[in-house]
Parts: sequence; C-alpha cells; structure tokens
Amino acid sequence: MTRVVILFLLVVVTLGAAYYLVFERHPDQTTESHLLLGGLASQSTKLTQVTVENAEGTLFKARREDEQWLATHLDSVMTFPVEVQKLAEFVSALTQAHIIEPKTAKASRYSLLGVEPVTQPGAQSTLLTIATDTQQWRVVIGNLASSGMGRYAREPSQQQSYLIDEVLSLPLTPYEWLLPDVINAGLSGLASIVIDNDPAFTLFKGSEGDWQLSENKLPLAYPGVLAHTLNDIVNFEYDSIEPLIDTPAESQLRRTISITGEDGRVLTLRLYQMEDADGGYALTLNGDLVPATFTEWLYRLTDFQARGLLAPKADLLQQPGSP
Repeated sequence: MTRVVILFLLVVVTLGAAYYLVFERHPDQTTESHLLLGGLASQSTKLTQVTVENAEGTLFKARREDEQWLATHLDSVMTFPVEVQKLAEFVSALTQAHIIEPKTAKASRYSLLGVEPVTQPGAQSTLLTIATDTQQWRVVIGNLASSGMGRYAREPSQQQSYLIDEVLSLPLTPYEWLLPDVINAGLSGLASIVIDNDPAFTLFKGSEGDWQLSENKLPLAYPGVLAHTLNDIVNFEYDSIEPLIDTPAESQLRRTISITGEDGRVLTLRLYQMEDADGGYALTLNGDLVPATFTEWLYRLTDFQARGLLAPKADLLQQPGSP
C-alpha cells in the first residue's frame, strides 16, 4: 500500500507546484492572508482525517490508517479503501483556494449563497472538516457562483462569507470517492475466466498469450470482443455497496463467474437479480485474488452496470446468416 500513499503525496505536491509556477510572478496573490484556509497548504501531506457532511448527515468520512486512506462512513466497524486520486485532487484544490471577494455577513442571507449551517432545516450547504493529528480546519462550502468561476464559502466560526476561486468538486453520493477498481488484476495476470450459464463457456489464455473462447466453431463477433468482455468483468462498476450480512437467495442467482490467475489465485463472482425496492443486481466476491476486505461487501449494480457481466456466449460470436 506504500504506492497509495506515495501517489497521494505526489498529486498534492505536483498540483501545488504547478499553482506556484502560475502565480510566482504575482506574490501578492499568494500570500497567506488571501488563502481561504491559512496554514493548510504546509500541512496537507500530514492530513489524517476528512469528513464531508450535509443536511442529511455524514456523506463521506475517511481516515488515514498506516499507509492507506479508508472510508469509515459506511459502517460503524467495517472500512473500504478510498480512491486516493480524487481525494488528493480535492485537497490540493482546497489548499489553493483563494478569496476573490467578501460576500454577505448576514445570517439571513446565507441560504442565498448556500453557506448556511448544515444543521439548518433544508440547508443546501456542505460542511468540510479536515485534520492532522494536531490541527483541524472546518469550512462550509456553498453554491457555485453564477458565473461558473468559483464557489461561495464560509468558516463556520465566522460570520463573513466569501467568493473563492476554486470550484471544489464535492462527492454527490457516499460512494463517489470509494476505490472503483475492486479487482486489481490486469488481463495479463489472468489465466482463465469460466462463465457458468446456459450455455457455460470459458475464456482462456492461449499458448501465445492471446485470449480464446472454448468450444468455438464460429467467427468472433468483432476483433477484440473477448478483451472487451474480459474488461467488463474484471473492471465492473458498482452503484453502491453495503456490508454483506445476508447473501441473496439462490433463486435470485443469475450468473457465476470464476476467475483464475496465472499464480493460481481464484475469485468467484456471483450476480443476483434483486427483488427489493432498489431493484437492479447485487454482486458478491469470494476468493483470494482480491484482498479479504473486498469479499465482506455486497456490491449493488444498476441494470446498465450489470450488462457487461451478463453477456451470453452468443453475443461474442457471428451468428449464421449475419453479415
């Protein structure tokens, strides 16, 4: 996980260096007094906690543990890895946020800018809290400026609000900043993928390293169709996740996919069609091809996201009579 921390630090430092180069000829614009959160830039690589809250509660919360960032808002005990790139880019933008001009200091007008307290009924604001082991910064993030150039913000301990020069892309859901690549294994490291369906079929790596389709007597639908299918499986996208407490009923099982790596490690994916209010599909993982923490979650997929996992063998082949 060392590379995760290194990536986070490199993104923050690199973006910070680029900003310095842009403004180095205008030192008056980069003074500490013009920064929204003074002192944050010099401490950004020491951050250990990030929390994003809105009127509905905690939208995102993560802590740095050992050498990685873990989301803690999904469960009181279980954690899930964070997509470090998105978090680092957000922190970098925040450290560079400069005040363009002061706005209202009247609490009665905060809602016009979206900088009212998140505890206020109907609040549209977002409260951001970031901290190191010894220091904390809090800021209320408001609406985007109508010009599209910047966003409104206010420190919760201050009455004065401001227009800042950074847009600050906030997460819209509790899952947006989670690590998307659950199966961190490139196709070059895999040996075979067995699709248990009607009919069952296998994608396997030939002696020359090319992917082939078992028991195939027809031409492929198009060049690269096997790699496309493999990528859809290995790089599946999810809409949300929840702790795996109860496995869906066997009657809801729609597909089983067994992946074997060249090193002998295996992973079984089971896709279920859900019949609850959320609908869509649910995916479970079991095996040692991924870290154990990923097997403790239930991945919810929309109908569209599940399509790549449900492609039948017929879709991979040219059918008789087709051009």
